[in-house]
Amino acid sequence: MQIGPTGVERRCPDCGALAATDAEWCGQCFRSLVEPEPEPEPALPQVSETPVPVTLGAPPAPVWPCQTCANENALELDACAVCGTTFASLMRQDEAPPPVDPKDALSASLLFPGLGHRKAGRGLDGLARGVLFTVLAVMAGTVFTSGIGSGATFGVFALFLGAALLVYFGSAFEAYHIAGGGRTLVSSRTLLWATVAVILASVMMLALSVVTVAKR
Repeated sequence: MQIGPTGVERRCPDCGALAATDAEWCGQCFRSLVEPEPEPEPALPQVSETPVPVTLGAPPAPVWPCQTCANENALELDACAVCGTTFASLMRQDEAPPPVDPKDALSASLLFPGLGHRKAGRGLDGLARGVLFTVLAVMAGTVFTSGIGSGATFGVFALFLGAALLVYFGSAFEAYHIAGGGRTLVSSRTLLWATVAVILASVMMLALSVVTVAKR
C-alpha cells in the first residue's frame, strides 16, 4: 500500500487510483477530487405576526326603490327623481287596494275621469286626472260659447277639446290597466304640471281676448 504525503490514502471514485487527501486532481484520470460545497438551504419566508388588512371594493351606495316607478334613488333624496313619490310614503303601512274588476274600473272612469282610479285604490291619481279633465273641458266650453269667429279661435277650441278627450279615454284605459294589476302610465306629478300649464295658457288666452276687444 502506498502512502501519500500526508500519510493518508484515498482512491479516485472514477478509476480507483490512489491519491493523497490534499490532492485536487487524480493523477490517473485527472478527475477533480475537490468536493463541491453544499448549497445553502433556502431561507424560509418570515411570517409577520401582524395581520395584513384585506382591502375590499367600496360598498355600493345605499339606495331606496320607488314603489311607484321602481327607480332606485340615492338615500339622501326625499322624493323620487323620476316620478316625485316621497320617501315617507315607503314608511307608511298603507292598506292593500280593494280588489276591483277591471271592467268596473273602466265603467267608473267613463262616467267621469278619475273615478276608476279611486275605485282601484288610487285616489290621488284619480284626483289629478279629474282636475285636469275638468279644466280642459271648461276651457273648451268657454271658447265654444264665446264664438268661433276665426281660425285661431277654432284652433284653440280644438286644442282644448282634443286634450280633454285624450285625458278622458286615457284615464279609462289606465284605470282598466291598474285594476288588472298594472301601474299608472302617467305620474300624478306630470298631470299636475300639465294642469298648471293649461291654466297659464288659459289666462294668456283670456288676456289676449280682452286686449283684442279693447282695441275694437
